[in-house]
Amino acid sequence: MKKMILSALMLAGLVSCQQDFNPGTNGSSLTVRSGTSFGMCVGYCRQEVVIDNKNTVFTKTSREADKNPPVTCEKQTDSGTWNEIATKVNFDAFQKIPETLGCPDCADGGAEYVEIQLNDSRHRVTFEYNKTIPGFEDLVTAVRQQRNAFADCK
Repeated sequence: MKKMILSALMLAGLVSCQQDFNPGTNGSSLTVRSGTSFGMCVGYCRQEVVIDNKNTVFTKTSREADKNPPVTCEKQTDSGTWNEIATKVNFDAFQKIPETLGCPDCADGGAEYVEIQLNDSRHRVTFEYNKTIPGFEDLVTAVRQQRNAFADCK
């Protein structure tokens, strides 16, 4: 009997450690960031979009802030868009991906990243520009679409 109780407690402990995101539980605890950067670049060489269940904030920056001051645009996150992104997040699986894939920004090919923050935990994966993260292709595509939607941000 003691072995059964101990086994049940251990199983419950293992299950409770899982950090998959379920958008129906606590959408305010999830933030997704995506950005690009180019090493040999003039002008606005870095872009980032930060998406949560309330707002989507886009920022572009330059190495020469005096000539090209940072530009930020913001919009309210549409619930359909948020659900599309949030349902593609599997934080446990994402944390297992190495922080760097390939050779980001080698030969000035550019770098891209996706970062997921769930509660106090965060993990960023940086990869070659316009490539993807194996197993997270749909998430990469969805956050790229949000970043690209700010192409006219001035």
